[in-house]
Amino acid sequence: MSPEPRRGAGRLIIVRLNGVLTAAVAATVLLLTACGDDVPATGGDDPTATSTSSGEPSVTPSVPTDEPTPPDDLPTDVPTTSPTDPGTTPLPSETPVPQPTTVPEGPVQLTGFPTPGVEAGCWLLDGYLLMGGDQELIASGREVQITGEVQTDVMTTCQQGTPLRVDSVVGIEP
Repeated sequence: MSPEPRRGAGRLIIVRLNGVLTAAVAATVLLLTACGDDVPATGGDDPTATSTSSGEPSVTPSVPTDEPTPPDDLPTDVPTTSPTDPGTTPLPSETPVPQPTTVPEGPVQLTGFPTPGVEAGCWLLDGYLLMGGDQELIASGREVQITGEVQTDVMTTCQQGTPLRVDSVVGIEP
């Protein structure tokens, strides 16, 4: 006769196997769910099928009438300024920049206060996009006299103004 195993020794092995088996099953389930489709289930292969949720009230469509009705969630007051994106600086003037009606040939002389364009680093004066020149003086806020030539064969990212190649910038003393 063989000696009997200690009491509880066989049970310890089964408990350890159950723990390993549980971990293996859990890992398999996680792997299989990670391989699933990202497409929401519609209850079949029909892409036109719609799913219904339980617990939510359903809305019955009403019969259209000839008289349109305004939505119930209209704002009560009209905003006085245009909305701006967070992190952006609003433009000093909300008025549109006028464009020159004709393109002059030869040198152009402008006098005034350059204004910033909608894009960073873009400066406008009398409907012209100022390209080149002393950018510090142009951006200083001082009145300047600019001499340059219209450039019709260039493209810019500034979205405004007729491009003017600036040949000289002179600050006008107040």
